[in-house]
Amino acid sequence: MNSHKKTNQNGGGRRLLLALGAAFFLILCLLCLPVIRWMLRPEFGPWLRERVDRLGVWGILAMLLLQVLQIVVAIIPGEPVELAAGTMYGALGGLILCLTGILLGSAGVFWTVRRRGREAFIRTPLWQKLQRYSFLQDETRLEAMVFLLYLIPGTPKDILVYVCGLSGISMSRFLLLSTLARIPSVVTSTWAGASFAGGDHLLTLGIFAATGLLGLLGIAFHNRLLARKNGEPRQPS
Repeated sequence: MNSHKKTNQNGGGRRLLLALGAAFFLILCLLCLPVIRWMLRPEFGPWLRERVDRLGVWGILAMLLLQVLQIVVAIIPGEPVELAAGTMYGALGGLILCLTGILLGSAGVFWTVRRRGREAFIRTPLWQKLQRYSFLQDETRLEAMVFLLYLIPGTPKDILVYVCGLSGISMSRFLLLSTLARIPSVVTSTWAGASFAGGDHLLTLGIFAATGLLGLLGIAFHNRLLARKNGEPRQPS
């Protein structure tokens, strides 16, 4: 009786949290409508380019540091940073800027993890996520698996930096493979940002739709891969 009552209370609490979250998201969208309308106007692109030109080298350094921070913190999603870089510096400029920040951030995290060892992370909230990739410790085709995990859309790529730091792969091989495998994902984001800044909203929507679909397929493949490697029961589709 008590357990049934507790279950009902937990279910009601979850529904309340979901309702509050949906209401908050709706209010946030409504508050952002004036900004979105302004960004969709033809004069937004020239206005943005003028502001970027005024920032000069400081704007480049700020975006570079933001990309490094996104890699180090890991829970910050990378797509908004890549979209912003593409919007401000174009598809190619944003790509180069993001890859440079990714390379620097990944090198710093990898070196720190390799130096401190797994004992430093066992009692942290990150450890449970890292454990799902423990199969990489015994993976015979480690480099191929690292490249695949970074190539698949929707994988937690910044968490994987910590995972690979605890594996047997060398830093130079890791940085080479992970950076090359990230290029398709990064270039689609910077391309979307550049097309949006250029006023080609139809192309931007097309890129978002294609990457969203690939991301869903990548997440499904990634989850099945982890389940198979960890011997977990297969979830019904």
